[in-house]
This record gives sequence, structure tokens and C-alpha cells, in this order.
Amino acid sequence: MSEEKDKVTAEENKDNDENAGQEASASVISEEENAEGKAGESGEQSQEETDEGASEEKAEAVTEPERPAAGKKVRARKPEADVPKKEYLPDFPFEFRTVISVLGVITLLAVVWLLAFHPAMWIENIEVNGNYEFTDEQIMDALGIHPGDYILKPTMMKSRALKRSTPYIEGVSVRISLPSTVIIDVTERHKLAYIKVPDGCVAIDADGTILDFISSDTEDLRPVLAGLDLQGVVIGQRTDIAESLKFRKMILVLGAVLDADRGSRRDDGYHFYDSVREVRIVSSGLIFLTVELPNGSVLQVKLAGVENIDENMQWLLYAIRGGAFEDLPAGSLDMTDEEKIYHAYNN
Repeated sequence: MSEEKDKVTAEENKDNDENAGQEASASVISEEENAEGKAGESGEQSQEETDEGASEEKAEAVTEPERPAAGKKVRARKPEADVPKKEYLPDFPFEFRTVISVLGVITLLAVVWLLAFHPAMWIENIEVNGNYEFTDEQIMDALGIHPGDYILKPTMMKSRALKRSTPYIEGVSVRISLPSTVIIDVTERHKLAYIKVPDGCVAIDADGTILDFISSDTEDLRPVLAGLDLQGVVIGQRTDIAESLKFRKMILVLGAVLDADRGSRRDDGYHFYDSVREVRIVSSGLIFLTVELPNGSVLQVKLAGVENIDENMQWLLYAIRGGAFEDLPAGSLDMTDEEKIYHAYNN
């Protein structure tokens, strides 16, 4: 019972405290309203007095700036001033375009001077590549290019003239390699064989182009492609026989002879290609090769075709240089089968 009384007593005290607080807050509010009323009356009186003073005295009103709140930074604003606009080179007598034009002309003159008078623009070295039929001096004389000449000397027209002047020249190109070097690249047509014609013989390359005409004695010209009928001969042009099967087979035989000659390491003064006198193909398809031996005698070689022509020519050159035919009487070598057979001529 005592505990419940204590609780009731505590709640009553609490209610009394809340009532006392409400009465205190009501008294504070009434006091604030009275203060505002008095301030309003005093403000109206002061405003009337200010208006009467302003009518009697003429003074400038100065507004006091607001003070910044505590902890807040305020940046002072600078008064704007009249800043004059910048003018670059106001007293320069020329326009921008005129200046650029003058600088361009000066640059052009400098480039022209370098191209005309710099030591690197004069020829000191000349390289000639790809020439076999003609010497370096003959090529340079034909093109009109010599050491000491201006490196930009025009040579295009002379290159074309050189190409037209001889069928042995297939193409010529002239390149400049600074400093002071000119490179001449020559593409030649190489004379491969001769073909007999009624008035002599003609020189021909591997493509069937007629390179030259020889009307003198043809006994020392070799190798000769026999059995080919030329209908027309025009120097510098490709003949119709280039498309014939006979001609292509003959070119393959001579190519195998050249490869065997170049692949041989023995240097005894004997040249296989220069020793071939004649290549002939008969209607049956057999190929006859007439070869001069180192002792001056002549060997007739019979071939079945061009299937194993490279191996056959390498073997033949090896047998010739090995002296296999030196002590034999004049005769022919049959190479149509795997077994090579030598047949002596009947006296």
C-alpha cells in the first residue's frame, strides 16, 4: 500500500509541475506581446520625428552594409574600371598577308639556291647496273651523264632515245641518291642463239626478239637454231616462231647447257655453251646437239626430248671434261635411253 501511495504522490507532483510550467509560459507570452506593442508605438513616433527632420534638413542617406554572419567569408568586389583593348603592333606598316607572301618568297629563293649551288647537287659518283653487252662508259655517253654534271640534269628523253637506238636495251632508269650519286639501272636483252636466214643469220633472245642481223660469213657463229622457218625479220620485234613448240624446246636445251656450265666448279678454259655449234629438232621429235670437244673434234648427241634435259647436260659436261671421248674415233652419242651408247662413224 505504501508503494502505491508513493506512486500516486509522484504522479500528482508531476501534474502540479506541468501546470506550473504552462502558467509560466503564458506569462512570458503576455509580456512579449506587451513589449511588442510598446515598441510599435515608439517606432511610429520615431518615424514621424524622422520624417519631420528630413523635411527640415537635406542630408545624404548612407546605408550601412550588412555585417556578415560569423564564420562566413565574404569576398570584396573590386570596382570595374575601363580596361583599354590590346593592339598588337599598332604602328606596323604592312598587312598580315603581305608579310606571309614575303616570307614565302624568301623561303622559295632559299630552296632554289640550295638546289642550284649546294655541293650535294653535283654528280660525283655514277653507278651502272645490269649492263653486259655495253660498258659503263658507253651507257653514260649515250645518256650524256658524267661526273661533275648537275644532278637534276634531264635524262628522261635520252633514256628513251637509248632504248629506241638498240634492241639490246629493254629498259633504262636513272635514279638520284643524295648526296652526289646517280644510279643507272639497265635491263638488257641477252643474245641466246642465231637463226639462219637466206641472206645470213639473225641474233635472237630467249623471248624470240630479233636483236641483230649478220650478213657476213656465219661459220663461227654459235649456237645456231636449225630447222626454224622465219617468215619476216624486223629488228627489235618479237618473231612468230617464239610460240612454236620447236623453238621452246631449243630454248630449254640451251638453258640446261648454260646451267651446267655455270654450275661447274672446274675452270679449265672449256666453255660448254660456246662449244655448242647447233641445235636441231627433227619431225619425229628427236633433238640433235652438235658439240665441239676440247681436242677440236665434233660430237653428235641425240636426245629423246627435254624431260631430263638438266641431268643429261650435267652428265655430258662431266664426261667431256673427264676425257671420256678423247681416244674415241669420230662418232655420235645416243642419250635417248638411260644407258648412254657411243656409235663410231663408219669410214
